[in-house]
Amino acid sequence: IILVGKTGVGKSTAGNVILGKEVFKREVSPKSVTSECKKAVGVVESREITVVDTPGKDIEECIVVQSVPGPHAILLVLNVNARFTEEEKAAVKWIEDNFGPDSSLYTILLFTHTNQLEGKSLDQYISESKDLQRLKQQCGGRYHGFNNQLKDRSQVSELLQKIEKMVQENGGQHYTNEMYEEAQRRLEEERKRVEEEPLTGNYELLDTQKYEQLLILFRLKQLKNRLNVFY
Repeated sequence: IILVGKTGVGKSTAGNVILGKEVFKREVSPKSVTSECKKAVGVVESREITVVDTPGKDIEECIVVQSVPGPHAILLVLNVNARFTEEEKAAVKWIEDNFGPDSSLYTILLFTHTNQLEGKSLDQYISESKDLQRLKQQCGGRYHGFNNQLKDRSQVSELLQKIEKMVQENGGQHYTNEMYEEAQRRLEEERKRVEEEPLTGNYELLDTQKYEQLLILFRLKQLKNRLNVFY
């Protein structure tokens, strides 16, 4: 299980809830306590579960290296108390762009701090936001809520059931390095196409955000290749 999401949404706490013990460091801070991938293994309901807690950014290594041979579930963590940002609205697309179109088949929305919804159900909370409804649809309608209480094991049982159902729908397969490599190949092709496109009047119509993302990805690749670090 891979936990992804922006800094401060409760990824580390969610990992602790899943494993039923404090294994990931957490504290109240505007900065990310998790600065690199952290992996922990535990036995939950008689099965061995591996959970990978990711930093807010640079999660590629976490998914490709730390979760070999590949994750069965990518949990996109959202805090019901936090403002839903533009970054989060595009989160599923970002996952698909970087890890391939099939990656959304392995993704579940995980809402934290649902005990603070003030009498409102999670369904009601999602129904009040078109952006959340769209995000839910992009994940095949899969979502779950955590109240962030370690002692409440029923919420973990329900999550594992949803993951098991998703795995069965994916033919029992996990996300593979081959899927990642194919996604990276497509990104590289898109980067080349963008850089080679002449500076014509149509150039300004390109998606600036995507162009910048591709350039950043390419520069990171160049740097990591120089350092002989697997990417």
